Amino acid sequence: MPMLVAAEVVSLWPRGVREATTAEEASVWPAFVVVVGEHPDGEPSAVTPLFDMLDRPRHGSVVTIVTARSQWSILDPRLALMRFGVRASVPVRFAAQILIPAQQVVGLLEVVARGATIGITTRGRAYRLTETVGVREALRELVLLSCGPSRELAELAGHISAIHGA
Repeated sequence: MPMLVAAEVVSLWPRGVREATTAEEASVWPAFVVVVGEHPDGEPSAVTPLFDMLDRPRHGSVVTIVTARSQWSILDPRLALMRFGVRASVPVRFAAQILIPAQQVVGLLEVVARGATIGITTRGRAYRLTETVGVREALRELVLLSCGPSRELAELAGHISAIHGA
């Protein structure tokens, strides 16, 4: 599986909403967005369909949602580095491992473990995700992964929180 490195991790909320108050909101917000570098030039790989989806022009309220399975693990014994493995199946297949500095996500992992929306975008697209952008425009800059709750991530979140004091 190709390895990508998270340049940043962002928690997105609609303007004026800072916590989910309804079941519907809780299933969508916050969006946990992993920002990776641009697609490396060269031979196509298992991650090429992800970048193709990000590069495809989208109009109106079109949002890209991909059915995927995720796997979380800690790579560094001191909990400095996490690995987010994703295998997408519908509407396109791609696979990637994304390295994420644990310090960037220590306060977000419990929410993600409960089944928060996970998005992937590139650094160039992330610059467009400012406070003034609307929800629909922000979602067009992402590929959203439909991943269920993760017991393994909940356990990792507990370990990381205990060590980092969050």
